Amino acid sequence: MSALPLQGLRVVDACIYWAGPMATMLLADFGAEVIKIESVQRLDSLRLLGGWPTPDGYEWSAAFNGTNRNKYGITLNLNHPRGIEIFKRLVEMSDIVAENFSPRVMENWGLTYEVLKEINPRLIMLSMPGFGTTGPWRNYVTYGPNVEMVSGMPTISGYPGGEPMMTGYIADPIAGLMGGVAVMVALRHRRRTGEGQHIDLSQMEAVTTLMGGPIMEYAMNKRLQPRRGNRHPSSAPQGVYCCEGDDQWVTIAVSSEEEWAIFCDAMGNPPWTKDQGFSDNLSRCQNHDDLDRLITEWTSQRKKHEVMRILQGAGVAAAPVLSYADILTDEHLERRGFFETVTRPVTGTHPYPGFPAKFSETPVSIRRPSPTLGQDNEHVLTKILGMTEEEIKQLADEEIIGTKPQGWAYSMEADEAISKLKDIHGKDA
Repeated sequence: MSALPLQGLRVVDACIYWAGPMATMLLADFGAEVIKIESVQRLDSLRLLGGWPTPDGYEWSAAFNGTNRNKYGITLNLNHPRGIEIFKRLVEMSDIVAENFSPRVMENWGLTYEVLKEINPRLIMLSMPGFGTTGPWRNYVTYGPNVEMVSGMPTISGYPGGEPMMTGYIADPIAGLMGGVAVMVALRHRRRTGEGQHIDLSQMEAVTTLMGGPIMEYAMNKRLQPRRGNRHPSSAPQGVYCCEGDDQWVTIAVSSEEEWAIFCDAMGNPPWTKDQGFSDNLSRCQNHDDLDRLITEWTSQRKKHEVMRILQGAGVAAAPVLSYADILTDEHLERRGFFETVTRPVTGTHPYPGFPAKFSETPVSIRRPSPTLGQDNEHVLTKILGMTEEEIKQLADEEIIGTKPQGWAYSMEADEAISKLKDIHGKDA
């Protein structure tokens, strides 16, 4: 078995929330030594998403724990000159710096690429602000919802006659995946030339890149793509259909006359399939509401996996809509070994989503759980930077590093909230 592709590379990860940490997670998965930097004064805000109202609630965010695997974690107050000094020392000994603040943040700290490349000329720096580092919107603060909105994606998401709909925070992982790929390209360039470089990745543009079809439809034909719900622009039937049980659904897509005939046969050729209103694809598109109602009469009497097996067995595309509870117990994913069992301090042992690609020579795995706050302060400061115990104690005394957040309030009112959560979710909540 070969070493992981990025083994031997070091990444200084100053990212927060989801997009930036997703990019650095990919680098960590492939073997890079990723050092995630937070501060006790200001945690990575993803720790507060879904956390629990307990003294250690900032360790219970499923979103944080799922996105920061395979990383080391330290705290470092970058509003303090000593923190800046330590950051620069790490940069000097690293290959990559990643951050996803609005541009003014790194500028205010004096940690721009122009400054850092003087310390390390081979440095690759990934900057991932919402709107990029240039342009009139450069300093606007963003999160996934407003990035997605300005990408144009919600204008085609939703039902006919209805309002635009978000896909559900897809902007962050899209930008994160593109950020990870961009760093790989820059590494390839450096390997060939010896030169580092700055990557200016706009999260808005990352999402807008996926909107090529609707954008070109307007550019070429001056037509705005309408909202279609779950339907196909030119084939019918296609949709999500109710199945037996509470909130159970299956997707079905028929793309040709041959598939329509197979679909009808799989349903037992009910009399309505011979109606003139469904005689060809154009007619089925024009009468899609009636078609959906009749198909639902068939699917609603069957379980979603049964519908999938019947149709897939006949040659028609169909798949159940899986909840996350379904996914965790899915036989197919289990046989592929997708989930990995990981034990993490504070939160315990749970199945975690693994890496989707299976490499025959360099298999990727979860080697470390996401770090607890300041978990690796001593390791990084002593083993990498060579600092003494006395120096580390002084940093802790001055609150430049630490393992407990400042201002994390816990009160007895939280007990009532926890009690209500347990009533809703059960005693194990």
